[in-house]
Amino acid sequence: MLFNIGYKEALRLHDFQCFVFHDVDLLLEDDRNYYGCALNPRHLSVAVDKFGYRLPYFTICGGVVSFTKEQFEKINGYSNVYWGWGGEDDDLYQRIRAAKYTLSRPMIELGCYTMLNVGHKSAPKDPKRHKKLQSSAKRMTTDGLNSLQYDVIKSIKTAEYQLYTNITVNIGALTKRPKYTR
Repeated sequence: MLFNIGYKEALRLHDFQCFVFHDVDLLLEDDRNYYGCALNPRHLSVAVDKFGYRLPYFTICGGVVSFTKEQFEKINGYSNVYWGWGGEDDDLYQRIRAAKYTLSRPMIELGCYTMLNVGHKSAPKDPKRHKKLQSSAKRMTTDGLNSLQYDVIKSIKTAEYQLYTNITVNIGALTKRPKYTR
């Protein structure tokens, strides 16, 4: 959900055509890894130290991913139904495949990252993540950018060439879950 919000808010600032979604705890090791967009969505973090600098499984597509605006709109962004740990990256891969894209990746030597130990406990595993994954492609048209609901509380950009904008949002209480998450 937060990546979807970041995407929407970035487009309010400028008509960007390329988006790189980056987990905050990954540090790039080789700056030859191109942070840009390609003909297909691109999974940039293919060799993370925590996983022995190899893909833990072929369909993983989390960590650092880039999309053109057209690609991200076509897959309807990320799913908004994942809370806790697990599933959202696998769901993203299924959306990419359902939209008839292939996932491109850099050479292993270039896609190396260190996962920082930022001193936070892992979020609890989502016990329903496997069930949610079974309906990824079916939910793609109704769950994502087009179903996003949030309010901007505060947006701070203090300098013209600042590298980031700090946005505080309210995503509301999660009292009603959509029927497909039960």
